[in-house]
Amino acid sequence: MLIRVFAVIMVMLCGTFCGINYSEKLRKRVIFCSEAEKMMQLCEIMIRSSGTEVYKLVDRLKNENYTVLRFIDELSDSYSADENFREKWSAAVSESRYICDEEKRVLTDFGSFLGSTDISGQLDGIAMQLECMHGIFQQRLAEYRQKGRLYRSLGMLAGLTVGIAVI
Repeated sequence: MLIRVFAVIMVMLCGTFCGINYSEKLRKRVIFCSEAEKMMQLCEIMIRSSGTEVYKLVDRLKNENYTVLRFIDELSDSYSADENFREKWSAAVSESRYICDEEKRVLTDFGSFLGSTDISGQLDGIAMQLECMHGIFQQRLAEYRQKGRLYRSLGMLAGLTVGIAVI
């Protein structure tokens, strides 16, 4: 009997941990959007204040140590004649498996504005992409608040149900 009770507890914990795992995936999406917004705002400030060119932007972004924007580390921070910055940015974003499609689209469009026009054109493009990213952030936050608790609760209940079935 003691072994069955122990098995019920273990199955319930497994279900709970599965629910927590799915909830954490939603939370990571929220964190990604938040960091992407901060990165865009930093680029906007640097371009507005000093007209910083793209390779200096990349160097500064690498020094910021973003936890989830790992694609930035794949970009080069010095100019090379045989390398197109926008193609490198687009490739780095699209090859990242941890970025959702909506965020990929916004980040790819954001990268296409960097260094492609004059300062006011870049700032207009960044403002537009910041607005899109903020909308996605709000959507991800609402999704986490709504579904995060649901996943945790359902995981525990599913584990408990299977555990009771074992008894």
